[in-house]
Amino acid sequence: MKQRLIFGLLALNFVFFIWASSIGDSAYQEPAATLDGVPSLTLLPVNKDEVHLSKNTAGGQSCYTLGPFNNKKSAKIVAEKISSFGLAVSIHKQKTLITLNYMVYLKPLPSREEAEKVIAQMDKFKIKEYSIVESGPYKNAIALGAFEDLDKARRHSEYVRFLGYDAKYTEQKKRKEVYWVDYDEPFGTNTPVLKWAKEVDPRLSVQKIPKACEY
Repeated sequence: MKQRLIFGLLALNFVFFIWASSIGDSAYQEPAATLDGVPSLTLLPVNKDEVHLSKNTAGGQSCYTLGPFNNKKSAKIVAEKISSFGLAVSIHKQKTLITLNYMVYLKPLPSREEAEKVIAQMDKFKIKEYSIVESGPYKNAIALGAFEDLDKARRHSEYVRFLGYDAKYTEQKKRKEVYWVDYDEPFGTNTPVLKWAKEVDPRLSVQKIPKACEY
């Protein structure tokens, strides 16, 4: 029974092969390229120049600002180095607040007499520096020293608190004009601007900050 079934399937496959070879190809019809009511699509030629322009626009230039410089002379020297490197460059100035120091102090007292009493009490601890603030928002406060380093100001205030006085510290600032150098360079270029800035003034602490290109 199984042998008859196998022979029957083989015969059917043979008949289908003969039909596909002789009749199937002629009976096949390609589907229509368009359908009624459906608009056809048209492929436009690619403009190579437009593709190239798009790539350049997306990643052709990188733009930065370098600073701050404390004086225009230093900014100008670095700008000239950048210009001689073949890059577009400009200088702009900015008003900003800079930190002068950190003052350790005791909060203002009701009168100068009371401030003097506190100073007399503190004298036994041999604190080297103190003075009474004469005017302004800290009038009659007791200044206990000014420090350029924040950590030193913090440690001194902690020492005074250890002695039993509520010492605090505050950042003292002043308004000053500083200068920034703006420039752009081809993408991937690494112009040594930080090195040039250090050559102009080793004390400078400048930053190279990415900015939006103005084109």
